[in-house]
Amino acid sequence: MLKRLLAVALLALCALAQAAPDPIAVVYLGAYDCFYCQHWESRAKIELLASKEGKAVRFYEVMGRTLREPIVEKNFPAELKWLARKLGPSRGVPRFLLLVDGEVTRSVYGTNDYETVFLPALREAVAARRPGA
Repeated sequence: MLKRLLAVALLALCALAQAAPDPIAVVYLGAYDCFYCQHWESRAKIELLASKEGKAVRFYEVMGRTLREPIVEKNFPAELKWLARKLGPSRGVPRFLLLVDGEVTRSVYGTNDYETVFLPALREAVAARRPGA
């Protein structure tokens, strides 16, 4: 009886751990035939992932097959299906979403807004999570 109770408790803890959102996540939406996406991926993505902010967050890349088709739920990883349902079919890439505790706090389109709006918001979110910040 005790073993069964412990097993149930362990399963419940595992389910809670899987359901908990990442404290901070970056979601990048792109398309394979998007010139601006390819440009961002070749430089800025590498810089982001190498930065202290990039190392402090969970990064997701959601790719649509082509610019002609919207990015839909099937394009998202399992742990982000909720976000796909919230956004609905998404057109317009590159798109960058900042999630803090499972809530979308920023959503921008294009590389200019990535630089001027998204990156400062990401830096602020990461700094707010640091001990002593």
